[in-house]
Amino acid sequence: MTGTTLWYTTRATGIVALVLLTGTVMLGVAGTARAASARWPRVVTAGLHRNLALTATAMVGVHVITTVLDPFASISLVAAFVPFSSDYRPLWLGLGAVALDLLLAVLVTSLLRDRLGHRAWQAVHLLVYLCWPVALWHGLGTGTDTRLPFVLLIDAACVTGVAWAVWWRLRLAAHPAARLAGSATLAVAPLLTLMFVYFGPLQPGWSLRAGTPVALLGSHQPTGTTAGPTGHGDQPGLLDGVRFTGRVSVRSGPGARYRTITITGRTAAAPAQAFVIVLHGRSSGGGISLTGGTARIGPPGSGAYVGPVVRLAGEELVAEVSGPAGQRRATFMLTIKGSAVTGTVSLLAADGE
Repeated sequence: MTGTTLWYTTRATGIVALVLLTGTVMLGVAGTARAASARWPRVVTAGLHRNLALTATAMVGVHVITTVLDPFASISLVAAFVPFSSDYRPLWLGLGAVALDLLLAVLVTSLLRDRLGHRAWQAVHLLVYLCWPVALWHGLGTGTDTRLPFVLLIDAACVTGVAWAVWWRLRLAAHPAARLAGSATLAVAPLLTLMFVYFGPLQPGWSLRAGTPVALLGSHQPTGTTAGPTGHGDQPGLLDGVRFTGRVSVRSGPGARYRTITITGRTAAAPAQAFVIVLHGRSSGGGISLTGGTARIGPPGSGAYVGPVVRLAGEELVAEVSGPAGQRRATFMLTIKGSAVTGTVSLLAADGE
């Protein structure tokens, strides 16, 4: 399998697994109330619940295998099972490992149900309800498709489905305290998820903030694709004085005299291009004396051009980058006020044509 095939398979199986897991959770919640009808007796719903769970587990298995085999991020098999042990987006990939471990615990105890007490089996089986939100946030935080409208629609449908099932079950709860606690959670959890998506994955520079190594930011585009910045006549990969807005963050170290400045932003003109600039150097007043840096510019979520920063003089920053259409010179004119940055960016042929 090629890198492109593995990349698309990983993304597709992750989305399908979340949908199947959502159906499993909804049927499980309904099953706790012993819901049934003439057309859907409990033996049918229980069988559907079991088959959905097994299919979801199979999809997760393919998702993990293709993730490990994909050479892009070099995620080890250990990182797939041991949470937060990967250098690539450690928090969000770690949530995926947690969801996988919880799912495996439910699967193993289900296979050994005849040898376990009912209480022990039931206690472990409840982990699937924790697995679902962990898997959801894993996909939102680490998925390269989170920005796509149809993926956001799928995620919203999954959240709505589980929320409806829980709301329906809470109406049948005998204890008022349980209904109150459940209703409060049902009101807060989706709101927190919505806020996270809006202020996290939907904002420029999320790849870097999520923990993607800088060395990989220019490699997000899978082999065989040719998408890149456009907007300069009929030549692909060229920009000329396009305005942008963005943010600046400063981190000290290593050493008291050194600092790292990260600039993220997005162009105002369509199609939008996102960029990430990382500068390293000695502290010099409110800025730095440059010792090194990298720049990456391309469509959001798929860095097409990447290379070193070769000049920083006043408001002008120049980087020599390369991508699908060859060598380019990226010139940023930066106006920084506090943590906000505005200006223009040009991405022209290296010879200035």
